[in-house]
Amino acid sequence: MFVKFSDLTRTLPTLIAKGELKEVIGMGAKRLYSNRTDYLLRRDLSAPLAKRPQAKIPIQLRELRETDVAKVIKHVPGRLPAFKAGLRTCYVAVNEHDDICYMQWLIDSSQNHLRPRNVGLVLKPDERLLEWAYTFEEFRGLGIMACAMAEIAERGILTGARWGLTLVEKDNIASLKGCRNAGFRPYQVREERWRALRLIQSYAPLPSNALYSFESEAGA
Repeated sequence: MFVKFSDLTRTLPTLIAKGELKEVIGMGAKRLYSNRTDYLLRRDLSAPLAKRPQAKIPIQLRELRETDVAKVIKHVPGRLPAFKAGLRTCYVAVNEHDDICYMQWLIDSSQNHLRPRNVGLVLKPDERLLEWAYTFEEFRGLGIMACAMAEIAERGILTGARWGLTLVEKDNIASLKGCRNAGFRPYQVREERWRALRLIQSYAPLPSNALYSFESEAGA
């Protein structure tokens, strides 16, 4: 689904109106000086999962509808840039009442000019980037992310994808575990540096048998 920019009127004032001025200030401060490390995770979509993750409630996957957009922006104004960029193919997991539980974009190489280049990636035709994931607050802790993400990634197979990619901050253990359960493994490390509004980023490869940081801990 493609949403026209003219249909979107909620911007930074939306964040401020929701009492999130601190977040707005933090976004600006980040671009003055900050460091961040992400994992670039990868899944071979040609290899079926040995154990498919299951959510604790029944969910179904569908494409985002235009009628969903207002609700999404109201609850998650931070996803407005994805709509503004014109990214297509956003999927949502819904419960039996069609309430949105989870959302995530599945981006192909035809959209390299819209978003992936912002994180230093140029997708190949057989790659799909899963990005802008969000689990709605009332549905957290139900195992929805891994279940939905696994199925969203596999939607890429229908359009000729071999590899699924996603970026997750190295310290976001909960999201990393969800990605692991959805079949993703550490592939590269991305280093991001903001210095006086200037972004510097780089990628470094990891060994094929690389572990998540938490997997070295007993019982993880």
